[in-house]
Amino acid sequence: MRRVFTSTISFLLYSNVIITVVAGLMTFRSFRLTGFTPDFHIIGLVMAATMVVYAVHSLAPDDRPGEARERWNSKHRNIHRLCLTVSILTFVVLFFKSGIPILPLIPAGLMTAYYMTSRLLHLRLYGKTILLALTWAYTTMVMPFFVAGKSEAVIILLPVIITEHAYIYLICLFFDHRDEASDTHPASLFLFHRNIQISMAITVCVFLIGWLWAWHTGLSHEWLSTKAVLMLILLATSKYSLKTRSDLWFIGVLDGMMALDIVGLYL
Repeated sequence: MRRVFTSTISFLLYSNVIITVVAGLMTFRSFRLTGFTPDFHIIGLVMAATMVVYAVHSLAPDDRPGEARERWNSKHRNIHRLCLTVSILTFVVLFFKSGIPILPLIPAGLMTAYYMTSRLLHLRLYGKTILLALTWAYTTMVMPFFVAGKSEAVIILLPVIITEHAYIYLICLFFDHRDEASDTHPASLFLFHRNIQISMAITVCVFLIGWLWAWHTGLSHEWLSTKAVLMLILLATSKYSLKTRSDLWFIGVLDGMMALDIVGLYL
């Protein structure tokens, strides 16, 4: 029984299922926040694209072969190949069946291509943290409405987009700190650690500006209250996030927290 439980947890953490579901929930939430009926073709498209990107990343060689995730990836490459194949087919079918315009997809594609190319070829990646946050914010809060022909929703969501970008940025910052700690020499860690405190302070200020603006414009107070609580949790656990390397914490908790605010829509 314990082995089954451990295997299930490992599958959920490393198969990219969690992050794919998170992308779908975040897109669903964006539709609900603006009062538009969720378009499940678009939500499915975002989920399929997310799985494609993360499956490719999981199949690529990793420069930290001793870590649990890479060990699992090396033993279950067929699972990633299956996920990649199914997600590509799903993306193609939804794209052509729904007549989705290609123009709104280009910014997300370019940002993702830059990130993936840099990672796969081990090139220097400039602005990694803000790039990841921008990609997530655009893909789940801007692109869906351009694709659906409801660009006016982006104006409605502008303060929320600012709030969400800061929130995602903080999570990405914790991830990047973990990666930096395993890639850099100890002598350079102090400078990075000092900078991360400044980055966190600026992020909180941006979050507050967006949050107060969103509250003033009358957007869902229940959702905003939930978002504020989640931000406080991120800050309260920041010391742990900066020290631990636990995949359960990063993939199961921090990734999950990107979509947990959906609870606020049903309060």
